[in-house]
Amino acid sequence: MSDLLALNFGFLIVSFQALILLAVVTWVFSTWLQDVSIVDYIWSLLTLLAVVTYGYSSSVSGSLGPVGIGMLIMVAIWALRLAYFLVVRGHNKPEDRRYQVIRERNSPNFTFKSLYLIFIFQATVAWIISISFVPIFDMSSEQQNSWTVWHGLGAAIWLFGFIYESIADHQLHSFNRKLVTPGSTLKTGLWRYSRHPNYFGELCVWWGWCLYAIPTNSLWILVAPLVMTYLLIKFSGVGNMEQGITERRPDYQAYIESTNTLIPGKPLRKVIDI
Repeated sequence: MSDLLALNFGFLIVSFQALILLAVVTWVFSTWLQDVSIVDYIWSLLTLLAVVTYGYSSSVSGSLGPVGIGMLIMVAIWALRLAYFLVVRGHNKPEDRRYQVIRERNSPNFTFKSLYLIFIFQATVAWIISISFVPIFDMSSEQQNSWTVWHGLGAAIWLFGFIYESIADHQLHSFNRKLVTPGSTLKTGLWRYSRHPNYFGELCVWWGWCLYAIPTNSLWILVAPLVMTYLLIKFSGVGNMEQGITERRPDYQAYIESTNTLIPGKPLRKVIDI
């Protein structure tokens, strides 16, 4: 059990410092814009920064190999795509309504409070999640050069999730740009088979990485997928997005009754057609 829980805390200390620095710099920028929702733009970049620090530390020790490089590439592609999409989606738009609520609840002096309530908090969550990547970069050079079926399976599930989420994001963004009737709901494409296909794709990404890391024989690889599953279902994802949504979108209740929440499935046409 001790081997399953062994962790390189030197990696974690360096990454924590880097993540806090990025969060503080972004906070300073947000005070100028008066828009804290830009923290969403760096969410994936925080994970990428942590993984880069682990990869760099592994390369310095001479143990970085194809397995670690493969993880670096996957995280970089995922992080840069998501960050770019969120920047494009949020361009020329006001502060996200979720953060407007937080701003109202924590006024006055919200500008200072947002530093720890939002930016440092998200950096800390990203750092905790990044624990799952440490075992990958803490392996010996022999393990780093040994490609297994788990690596292939994990990479395949990651690729599926990445493509699925990218398509879902594109479909929703295109729908919102062309929206004529305010308050209507997208029910076509991947959104016909689940109400949150983007979150489903995101979960496939994280569980794919978990499978990829199985050869490390570490229990820490479960931290990221479990935390992300909780966040996307209960905290900042499904639960947050659907709170009060039926008041803003009159057709959403029928959508709820006809469509799976997360895992794609055959819709109930009789409810959709009402």
